[in-house]
Amino acid sequence: MPGNIKLKLYLDSGVLLSLLRDEEANGVRLGENVAKLLYEAAEGKYQVLVSEHTAAELVAAGAPREYVDQVLRPMMLLHGGDLLVANESIIIGALKLSRTYEIPFLRALHVVFAHRNNALIVTRDMNTMLNVRSFAGIMSPEDLISMG
Repeated sequence: MPGNIKLKLYLDSGVLLSLLRDEEANGVRLGENVAKLLYEAAEGKYQVLVSEHTAAELVAAGAPREYVDQVLRPMMLLHGGDLLVANESIIIGALKLSRTYEIPFLRALHVVFAHRNNALIVTRDMNTMLNVRSFAGIMSPEDLISMG
Protein backbone atom coordinates (compact mmCIF):
# COMPACT_ATOMS: atom_id res chain seq x y z
CA MET A 1 0.00 0.00 0.00
CA PRO A 2 1.51 3.37 -0.98
CA GLY A 3 2.39 5.91 1.70
CA ASN A 4 0.40 9.00 2.42
CA ILE A 5 0.83 11.42 -0.50
CA LYS A 6 1.06 15.07 0.52
CA LEU A 7 -0.44 17.88 -1.51
CA LYS A 8 2.42 19.97 -2.88
CA LEU A 9 2.06 23.72 -2.40
CA TYR A 10 4.14 26.19 -4.40
CA LEU A 11 4.02 29.45 -2.42
CA ASP A 12 4.47 32.69 -4.33
CA SER A 13 6.36 35.64 -2.89
CA GLY A 14 3.24 37.76 -2.32
CA VAL A 15 1.80 35.10 -0.05
CA LEU A 16 5.07 34.83 1.86
CA LEU A 17 5.31 38.61 2.22
CA SER A 18 2.01 38.59 4.08
CA LEU A 19 3.87 36.89 6.94
CA LEU A 20 5.82 40.15 7.38
CA ARG A 21 3.10 42.68 6.69
CA ASP A 22 0.19 43.48 8.92
CA GLU A 23 -2.42 43.16 6.17
CA GLU A 24 -6.04 42.36 6.82
CA ALA A 25 -8.99 41.44 4.58
CA ASN A 26 -12.53 40.72 5.71
CA GLY A 27 -11.43 40.85 9.34
CA VAL A 28 -8.72 38.20 8.86
CA ARG A 29 -4.99 38.81 9.19
CA LEU A 30 -3.59 37.44 5.94
CA GLY A 31 -0.27 36.39 7.45
CA GLU A 32 -2.09 34.18 9.96
CA ASN A 33 -3.56 32.11 7.14
CA VAL A 34 -0.12 31.56 5.62
CA ALA A 35 1.28 30.68 9.04
CA LYS A 36 -1.51 28.13 9.43
CA LEU A 37 -0.57 26.49 6.10
CA LEU A 38 3.07 26.35 7.17
CA TYR A 39 2.07 24.83 10.50
CA GLU A 40 0.01 22.20 8.67
CA ALA A 41 3.01 21.52 6.42
CA ALA A 42 5.18 21.02 9.50
CA GLU A 43 2.59 18.50 10.73
CA GLY A 44 2.95 16.61 7.45
CA LYS A 45 -0.22 17.66 5.64
CA TYR A 46 1.55 19.52 2.81
CA GLN A 47 4.90 19.61 1.07
CA VAL A 48 5.99 23.22 0.60
CA LEU A 49 7.93 24.25 -2.51
CA VAL A 50 9.56 27.59 -3.26
CA SER A 51 12.07 28.60 -5.91
CA GLU A 52 15.42 30.29 -5.62
CA HIS A 53 13.77 33.30 -7.28
CA THR A 54 11.25 33.67 -4.48
CA ALA A 55 13.99 34.68 -2.02
CA ALA A 56 15.27 37.36 -4.41
CA GLU A 57 11.72 38.66 -4.94
CA LEU A 58 11.17 38.89 -1.18
CA VAL A 59 14.34 40.92 -0.67
CA ALA A 60 13.47 43.17 -3.64
CA ALA A 61 10.03 43.75 -2.09
CA GLY A 62 11.60 44.92 1.16
CA ALA A 63 11.94 41.78 3.27
CA PRO A 64 15.14 41.92 5.35
CA ARG A 65 17.83 39.59 3.97
CA GLU A 66 18.37 38.18 7.49
CA TYR A 67 14.69 37.21 7.70
CA VAL A 68 14.83 35.40 4.37
CA ASP A 69 18.09 33.59 5.17
CA GLN A 70 17.64 32.77 8.85
CA VAL A 71 13.89 32.33 9.23
CA LEU A 72 12.07 31.82 5.97
CA ARG A 73 14.39 29.42 4.13
CA PRO A 74 14.61 26.92 7.02
CA MET A 75 10.86 27.20 7.61
CA MET A 76 10.11 26.49 3.94
CA LEU A 77 12.25 23.38 3.89
CA LEU A 78 10.38 21.62 6.70
CA HIS A 79 9.22 18.05 6.19
CA GLY A 80 10.43 17.39 2.68
CA GLY A 81 9.96 20.89 1.30
CA ASP A 82 12.14 21.82 -1.60
CA LEU A 83 14.00 24.87 -2.84
CA LEU A 84 13.68 24.66 -6.62
CA VAL A 85 16.48 25.83 -8.91
CA ALA A 86 15.89 26.82 -12.53
CA ASN A 87 17.65 25.00 -15.34
CA GLU A 88 17.70 25.84 -19.05
CA SER A 89 14.53 23.86 -19.77
CA ILE A 90 12.57 25.67 -17.06
CA ILE A 91 13.76 29.09 -18.24
CA ILE A 92 12.84 28.31 -21.86
CA GLY A 93 9.42 27.08 -20.74
CA ALA A 94 8.87 30.25 -18.71
CA LEU A 95 9.91 32.48 -21.63
CA LYS A 96 7.41 30.73 -23.92
CA LEU A 97 4.64 30.92 -21.33
CA SER A 98 5.39 34.59 -20.66
CA ARG A 99 5.16 35.47 -24.36
CA THR A 100 2.12 33.32 -25.10
CA TYR A 101 0.02 34.50 -22.15
CA GLU A 102 1.53 37.97 -21.79
CA ILE A 103 2.42 37.57 -18.15
CA PRO A 104 5.62 38.73 -16.41
CA PHE A 105 8.55 36.34 -16.80
CA LEU A 106 8.96 35.71 -13.07
CA ARG A 107 5.26 34.89 -12.77
CA ALA A 108 5.63 32.46 -15.68
CA LEU A 109 8.68 30.95 -14.02
CA HIS A 110 6.63 30.20 -10.91
CA VAL A 111 3.94 28.55 -13.05
CA VAL A 112 6.50 26.33 -14.78
CA PHE A 113 8.05 25.32 -11.45
CA ALA A 114 4.63 24.39 -10.07
CA HIS A 115 3.61 22.54 -13.23
CA ARG A 116 6.81 20.48 -13.42
CA ASN A 117 6.50 19.53 -9.75
CA ASN A 118 2.76 18.76 -9.78
CA ALA A 119 2.17 21.49 -7.22
CA LEU A 120 -0.73 23.80 -6.50
CA ILE A 121 0.19 27.49 -6.71
CA VAL A 122 -0.81 29.35 -3.56
CA THR A 123 -1.28 33.01 -4.47
CA ARG A 124 -3.56 35.98 -3.95
CA ASP A 125 -2.78 37.34 -7.42
CA MET A 126 -5.70 35.58 -9.08
CA ASN A 127 -6.19 38.13 -11.87
CA THR A 128 -2.71 37.58 -13.31
CA MET A 129 -2.89 33.82 -12.84
CA LEU A 130 -6.31 33.10 -14.36
CA ASN A 131 -4.89 32.77 -17.88
CA VAL A 132 -2.50 30.00 -16.85
CA ARG A 133 -4.89 27.83 -14.85
CA SER A 134 -4.60 25.08 -17.46
CA PHE A 135 -0.92 24.62 -16.50
CA ALA A 136 -1.21 24.50 -12.72
CA GLY A 137 -3.91 24.58 -10.07
CA ILE A 138 -4.24 27.92 -8.34
CA MET A 139 -5.78 28.72 -4.95
CA SER A 140 -5.53 31.43 -2.34
CA PRO A 141 -4.39 30.50 1.17
CA GLU A 142 -7.88 31.34 2.42
CA ASP A 143 -9.59 29.00 -0.07
CA LEU A 144 -7.16 26.22 0.76
CA ILE A 145 -7.77 26.61 4.50
CA SER A 146 -11.54 26.66 4.04
CA MET A 147 -11.34 23.30 2.24
CA GLY A 148 -9.83 21.97 5.45
